[in-house]
Amino acid sequence: MEVYEVDPLWIILPKLPDLIIDRLRDIVLRPIPFPIPEPIPGPDPAPFARAAMVPVQRQLHAPPTATPDAAQALAALPQATALRYSAQVGSRLQFQQALIDHAELIRPLLCLYYPRFVTMQRVATAKTDECGHFQTLFFNGCNNPDQPDLYFKAKQKLFGWLDVYIYAPTPIACHTWWNYRCGTEVKLYSSSPWAHTCSPCPPVIGPPGKNRWVAFLAVGVHGLNNIYGTAQDLVGSVTADNLGLTQDGRPWGGMLLPRLEFSNALEAVGVRYYRMSWRQGSSGTFLPLTGEIHHYYRHDVPTQTGDMPVWSPETLGPVEADDGAGHKIPNLFRIPFPSVAPAGVWDTPPDVAEIQQHFASAKIPSQSIAAGMTYNAAGALVGTDTSGKYQFAVDLFDAKGQPVDIAALGIVYAVPTDPDSSGTIHTVDASTLGLVSGNRMIVTLHIDNNHCFADIAPPTIGAAEADPCCGVLHYQPNDSVALGWRALHPHGFAKYSFGVVRGTAYVHSEGWTPVASSTSPLSITVNHLLNDNLPPGCPVDGCAVAGFSENLYVDSMATDGWNSELGYDASAVRAFVLARS
Repeated sequence: MEVYEVDPLWIILPKLPDLIIDRLRDIVLRPIPFPIPEPIPGPDPAPFARAAMVPVQRQLHAPPTATPDAAQALAALPQATALRYSAQVGSRLQFQQALIDHAELIRPLLCLYYPRFVTMQRVATAKTDECGHFQTLFFNGCNNPDQPDLYFKAKQKLFGWLDVYIYAPTPIACHTWWNYRCGTEVKLYSSSPWAHTCSPCPPVIGPPGKNRWVAFLAVGVHGLNNIYGTAQDLVGSVTADNLGLTQDGRPWGGMLLPRLEFSNALEAVGVRYYRMSWRQGSSGTFLPLTGEIHHYYRHDVPTQTGDMPVWSPETLGPVEADDGAGHKIPNLFRIPFPSVAPAGVWDTPPDVAEIQQHFASAKIPSQSIAAGMTYNAAGALVGTDTSGKYQFAVDLFDAKGQPVDIAALGIVYAVPTDPDSSGTIHTVDASTLGLVSGNRMIVTLHIDNNHCFADIAPPTIGAAEADPCCGVLHYQPNDSVALGWRALHPHGFAKYSFGVVRGTAYVHSEGWTPVASSTSPLSITVNHLLNDNLPPGCPVDGCAVAGFSENLYVDSMATDGWNSELGYDASAVRAFVLARS
């Protein structure tokens, strides 16, 4: 990359011939009424070429075409009374100063009419990383009060030795980043046929000022920015109870697939492997996670109709590393740098199941390490309760399987501050949230694989129960029916729905309610059961005998990050008939 500082207007304008200055007077006093124009050629969405990625053929003799910015500048000239007054009666020096004072209007006109008078000086060079990112510093000078106006060129090696410019748009005045604010991002787009692309990089931005990072983004597709203990926005509301739960209070269960992203800059400092491990609670030895992990790469295969793209899996681990002293370091996983792909580029496969595997950096079989309890038919718990807080660690290793000193190499761990669906994912240094210990990142999740229980008791009127053989319950018109049920979860991580249906019409319905808020038994009058929500054409008190069903569903709140249907739900149905005595 080559970075140029474009000369400011107070340097450019004195160099303009009197003929050009007089022409600018005419333009200011009598603006040409341009229509909404076509964009100029060139790929750079810079301030005066936002639409310039559409190629436009222009003949040499064609009149100038206004960019949207130039058209707006021309339209705004009639309101620039001070500039118009100076153009009408001012000297050249006075008019030049007025032009400088109205730089936002004059710059687009230079792009439109006199781009060749814009000059520049190279101030810095930089080399992009594998993702196309670059950064550099330059000294603006003590005697230069102007905010830098920057122009960029990019070149790439062709055939391994020939430097070819793949980005150098013209006119310069139309592709200048005027009043560039230091530290902000510049995006440059090349349409050069000589440009060759690299493996697509994750849309993750490391913590401010950090180029070497490991981002623990999500479990499944549930971002760490929505988990108590890892979310910056939830720091003030973390408690011992909600630590490791999702923001809406869900625990974790089933096969968990954490997602890590690695800065490509790690490869240059010798980082090659990672390992994830787990432990129960907050003390004790971490045990390695050893489930096989695959990453998919896209490559072309020849067919009778031409080359076709194919997505193939590549095993990242677990693998062993040779420490150079005859020892093998086990349970390591290769970091999927672009150079690790056996062919083509890493790419998300089209199949949903493969997508889940592609994004996974480890497999956490929480249903094995924290197996849940079940209920017997009577509603008594069976098994040992192993639910609760579990910690998961991330460690980095070099090519010999030796732990990496992250401080010495300037590496940081990061967590997201944006949802995964937002496009670009911004991150924050995980150490600011207390998630880094030495060279290790540690995340706490609350795991609960316990099952739910659902049971519906026989409906009763007074001491009489519905006949267990036929389900018939005899009533008098003024009676009430007691409906009882049990919706259970050992730790309340479930919601239930209860409803009563007469024929095909609901006569009572309770939406999703936490199991701790159960109001069983429920008393409903016979009159309501027989007459509520009658279908059209059905008379009130028209049924002396009516059939009902009670329906209870208990939904576990546990999630694996992809969905919450983990097989821990429970349901019950009971039918009964009301018959007048």
